[in-house]
Amino acid sequence: MAKFCTKCGKKLEEGEVCNCTKKTTKKAVKKEEVVQEEPVVTPTAVATAPVNDYLNQYLEVARGIFTRPVDTIKKFAKSENFTLGLIMIAINCLVTILFIYLVVKEFAFNLGSMTFNLNVSRSYYTEVSLSLEDVIKLFVMGAGGFATTAMMLYVMASPVFKTKADIKQLFSLVGVCSVFTTVTTLVALVCLYLSVNIMFIILMVCGLAYLIHLYHGFLSITEVEKNKIGYAFIASISVSAFVVLYLLPKILF
Repeated sequence: MAKFCTKCGKKLEEGEVCNCTKKTTKKAVKKEEVVQEEPVVTPTAVATAPVNDYLNQYLEVARGIFTRPVDTIKKFAKSENFTLGLIMIAINCLVTILFIYLVVKEFAFNLGSMTFNLNVSRSYYTEVSLSLEDVIKLFVMGAGGFATTAMMLYVMASPVFKTKADIKQLFSLVGVCSVFTTVTTLVALVCLYLSVNIMFIILMVCGLAYLIHLYHGFLSITEVEKNKIGYAFIASISVSAFVVLYLLPKILF
């Protein structure tokens, strides 16, 4: 009488033993090995990835804003880069605070050296410090200026001239243009210890280039009529300058 496997139903010859159980065991072992070989993603790796992305994008903007400013603005001045734009603005504010601190410190030393002919050590004249409160106030002033510029460009483009505009895209635009001033401010900081005149020239060129880049960026990403672009741009910069130079200092200091 023929025999059959009680597990899989396979017909067995006389004395034959079915190996279906062994096959199942091997498959289970292989499956377990595959599962074990899957890479384990740690929370640290997940948190580091966005930081590296922002860093690489920032470096790309820093290179492109000098070599291909128009192409760089078109590539990065987008609403999806809103967070990147805020990071760029924040970095610019921090660099500006460092610049102000070192400039005041250096001028304090030069004033002391002219008055007392260096009879007292340099450290005596350079006891200039910024408290945390001062840093926060200066940061708010810088960030407030950039934010006012972005919001005014939006107001002029959308409610005033009735065109389609994206506030996040305009923040990204301001952030991209701020990278130019960040780099040139660092260069001016080096020139502070070489020639004050060169430092001031670099700062003036830096400010002019920032405005030019911002103008071309505003022109390329909005639908404001070309004949009205100048009015929108001048109004935005004027309000921003008023906020930074008069309103915020009066409120914060």
